[in-house]
Amino acid sequence: VRDNPPAVGPFNAVFDANGVATLRMSYNLLAPTGRLVVYGFHSMLPREGGKLGLVSWIKLAWDFVRTPRFGPMALTSDNRSVMGFNLSYLFDEQEALQESMKSLLELVNRGELKVSTVTTFQLRDVAGAHASLESGLTTGKIVLLC
Repeated sequence: VRDNPPAVGPFNAVFDANGVATLRMSYNLLAPTGRLVVYGFHSMLPREGGKLGLVSWIKLAWDFVRTPRFGPMALTSDNRSVMGFNLSYLFDEQEALQESMKSLLELVNRGELKVSTVTTFQLRDVAGAHASLESGLTTGKIVLLC
């Protein structure tokens, strides 16, 4: 997407899990009063597991430096908003999560929300699932089957 930006938009909302690789483009696709929701920085994370080597640390630092900054004056002038969240902080909010999941499932059942690709792995092939995730080539979700 970053090499060939979509010839679509503007959008009322853009959800970006990639981070530095697509954040500026995602912001530029927003309509006035649009919202950019940042929920990950996949493109900043190393593809290999284990300890980070020197090259990975340098790349991480470089990506941090080039991550777009969205100042209050520009946001006000552009009439857009940028927000972020980390789902792991919401695990104790069971009622809100259940209500949100119910709303999402209703949208899916009515055909108003399309489910992305799901790649499944047997639990005994957890190493294969992890390798697929680390490759950075997956789209959609990876699910382990018990």
